[in-house]
Amino acid sequence: MNQKYSQHNQQSNPRYFEGFTFYCETPEAEETENSSTEVQPDSAKSKSFPLAMASVGEKLRIVKLRGSEGCVRRLIGMGFVSGTELQIISHSGGSVIVAIGENRIGLGAGMAQKIMCAN
Repeated sequence: MNQKYSQHNQQSNPRYFEGFTFYCETPEAEETENSSTEVQPDSAKSKSFPLAMASVGEKLRIVKLRGSEGCVRRLIGMGFVSGTELQIISHSGGSVIVAIGENRIGLGAGMAQKIMCAN
C-alpha cells in the first residue's frame, strides 16, 4: 500500500488502521452498567438463559440481548439478532465460540452473559 495514501486515509478516516477497516459500529461514549437496553421479541415466552451457560453442541435461538445501547449495537453488528439460531462450538470458563451459519465467532464471558438464549 502506498505510504502517502495510507497516512492520508488514516487522517481522513479514523476507523482505518494498518490495512484493517472496521465496518461495525463501536461505542464512542463511556458505558455504564446501570444504563441497559434490552431487545426482546414479543414471542419470547420460553425460559431463557445466558449464552455463557450453554453446553458444547447445543443448538440455541437468541431471544434477548441485554446491556447498554452501545453493547447491544455491537452484538447486532456481529450477527447476534433476536431469532437467530446458533450452535456452541467450544466453551471455556464462560467464554464461548459459536457458529452462526458458516461463521465462527468467539465471545468473552462478559459478552456471552448479555445474550439470552432458549432451546
